[in-house]
Amino acid sequence: MMPEHPSGRASLRVQVVTTVGVVVVALFGAISLAGLLQVRSGIIQQQRHGAIAVARTFAIAAVDALIMDDQEQSSAADVLDNHVRTFMESTDGALSVSIIGADSRILAHSDPRLYNRQVTDSATLAASRTPAPASAVLEDDDGRWVIEAAVPLQVGGKRWGATLIRFDAGPMRQQIRRLFFQLLLITTIITTATLGLLYLLVGRITASLQSLVAEVDRFDLDSDQRAPLEAPSNEIGYLIQHFEQLKGRLRQSRRQLTAAQQQVFQAEKLASVGRLASGVAHEVNNPLNGIRFCLHGIQAEPANAEQTQRYLGLIDEGLQQIESVVQKLLGFARNQPADFQLVSLNEQLRVVRDLLEFEFRRKDITLQTALDPGLPSVRADATLLKEVFMNLLMNSIDAVDAGGGIRVQSGVAEDGGVFVSVTDNGMGISDEHRSQIFEPFFTTKETGRGTGLGLSVTLGIIELHGGTIRVHSEPRVRTTFTVLLPVGEAT
Repeated sequence: MMPEHPSGRASLRVQVVTTVGVVVVALFGAISLAGLLQVRSGIIQQQRHGAIAVARTFAIAAVDALIMDDQEQSSAADVLDNHVRTFMESTDGALSVSIIGADSRILAHSDPRLYNRQVTDSATLAASRTPAPASAVLEDDDGRWVIEAAVPLQVGGKRWGATLIRFDAGPMRQQIRRLFFQLLLITTIITTATLGLLYLLVGRITASLQSLVAEVDRFDLDSDQRAPLEAPSNEIGYLIQHFEQLKGRLRQSRRQLTAAQQQVFQAEKLASVGRLASGVAHEVNNPLNGIRFCLHGIQAEPANAEQTQRYLGLIDEGLQQIESVVQKLLGFARNQPADFQLVSLNEQLRVVRDLLEFEFRRKDITLQTALDPGLPSVRADATLLKEVFMNLLMNSIDAVDAGGGIRVQSGVAEDGGVFVSVTDNGMGISDEHRSQIFEPFFTTKETGRGTGLGLSVTLGIIELHGGTIRVHSEPRVRTTFTVLLPVGEAT
């Protein structure tokens, strides 16, 4: 059974062998047929010439008898009858002999019943009146092949008629048939051998191509392992060499793209940090004012040890609060290489929630969380996931008015993955803008309040992790962004 391509189409080997096979069979068939026809024509021509030669020999004796009859030396009928009988007994393959006179009457015949009959058959009449020796191959009433030879009986200007001899052409027919089967056998053997050799040669070529296809399927941009392929010194080897070069260019492009993504991610991250500046200033200024007040109190009453001790404790508490805020910002803004490992989504959500706590207080926003405690871990980069959640929550904070609400939920999705949804009751997204929100630099915010890269970067990070993001919005009612991620899948 011939192999097939996985897509259902015949393989290249089968296509080549089939195409060439049809051409070879047609070519050898045409050559064999032409050779057979030529040999057949030669055999028939040879047999016809032989029949004429035998008929001429017989005609010489018949003419002698007719000459003697003209000279009244003997009876021509008896002599001709004797010649006919002797010829039939001594000649293999002779079917019939007839001597036809100039008046179309049979003078002698191998069948005595036909003596002195008048010839009426047009074909026989034409043969008996031939001016020169002639022969033909025809099929008799019994379906046998016969060779008919006609030789005129004449000397100089004297013509007595003609002799018509029929020979059995069965052996000639058998010879042609044997020749046909021999040529058919030879053609079959040569065609089979040619196709077998072609199948093996094409197999070697397709084996190299299959190895290349398998390597293409195994190709991983994250791996620098070289393909274990032998490059033969032909076009297939040339293709393999260029495939290796293509792999190198793809890896280089991947590295450049990854570096560009990291730069975009970092730029958006820094932009988010800048947007947090007002809230950070508030969180830092309050403890700074308290520290300043404590320092004034200590300077005013340096001898009051009890007050100094209490104020120093308050100063330390204020410094710890400032340090906590600054560390949160530095941790979020720091540019780190991607590091994929098992990560808890709930933990990353808590980190981002704590970082934005002062924003919620500043705008009097109510934050509700419904985090599934049994949520499976995902294989991801924690820093990038925090950036996703930061972007989504910052967008919700910008969308809601003072006193609004935001709900963050995590859980197991229907397909077995995990999800994180961020829902707010802000202004929502209009239908005309919904298809554009993930485009780079698209924003509906006021100048200076956004770069237009937040959702674009968010989408890129989620796709990098093999996930998807869905948006559902009812303008001025609620908007929900849902992030779907696979569980434990390497990215």
